[in-house]
Amino acid sequence: MNEILNNNRIDLKAMIVMFKAYQSLIEVIKNDIKKTSFDLNEFTVLEVIYHKKKLSVAEIKEKVLVANSSLTYILDKLEKKDLIKRTKSTKDRRITHIELTNKGLIESNNIFPDHYEVLKDVYSILTTEEKNIIVELLKRLGLHAKEIGGVKWYIFIKKKTKTLIIRGDYLWLIIKEK
Repeated sequence: MNEILNNNRIDLKAMIVMFKAYQSLIEVIKNDIKKTSFDLNEFTVLEVIYHKKKLSVAEIKEKVLVANSSLTYILDKLEKKDLIKRTKSTKDRRITHIELTNKGLIESNNIFPDHYEVLKDVYSILTTEEKNIIVELLKRLGLHAKEIGGVKWYIFIKKKTKTLIIRGDYLWLIIKEK
């Protein structure tokens, strides 16, 4: 057992260090966002729209990682504050595009440059090369975790002496003799 623990110690340490860094970064970001009139989700959605100018609801959902119903609620709140406007696509009426209103652009221009100064200060301890390395390593780690962590379900089909097992996006054929 100790051998297994020793072999996995660096993996556990990497995970713990990454989670602690994440928590510290989130605290800095939350404290900065408290200076605004937005909650974390509104701020995040507004920031995505600020950078991308015009996006579909699906594109926003992909970038901010919130549930569809939550995103609708957030967009409703931003629209009530007259910060965004929704327009139906002329090519596909099922698609709704979101963009900033003039008021939204003014508000964003007042908020995000200061926010980026806070982020710049946080990352000032790192060189540009170190930042690029972090981006590359975290991207690779995230994609790998997504790939191996996507297994959530199993289907077993039994016919006489054969069992077909479908696991996530893998297909296994296991033959059992009776």
